[in-house]
Amino acid sequence: MDQVSTVERPRRREYSVEFKASVLERCRQPGASLAGVALSHGLNPNMVHRWIREERQRQLLINLQQTASAFVPLQLQAEVPIGSSTGHSLQRPGSSKTVSTAETIHIEIQRGGATVSVRWPLTGAAQCAQLLRELLR
Repeated sequence: MDQVSTVERPRRREYSVEFKASVLERCRQPGASLAGVALSHGLNPNMVHRWIREERQRQLLINLQQTASAFVPLQLQAEVPIGSSTGHSLQRPGSSKTVSTAETIHIEIQRGGATVSVRWPLTGAAQCAQLLRELLR
């Protein structure tokens, strides 16, 4: 009872990078209707929306790679004892010992007008890296 179908499934159309770029450029023109541009090229507007999202993601990735490769100077600080006048001492929970800044990871990330400051124990470097990956997405 097996029947063999001789009808081929329609293949997905593939568009060249140049074609996508020209469609996206027309969409960026003042007063251009995305749906109008898409339909004039025989495309579904949802596909053009997807191309726009993909282009934004590519640009974001390029920007992150450029900023990630920038040199960032690190400043090391000496251990600050508890009760000092600076008030910058670090203490492990449940411990009365101070934690040397050489045993902590301190990262400040500036984006726009906001600054995120992260202090993490060196022993948890893998978890710190995971947090940073999530923050920088």
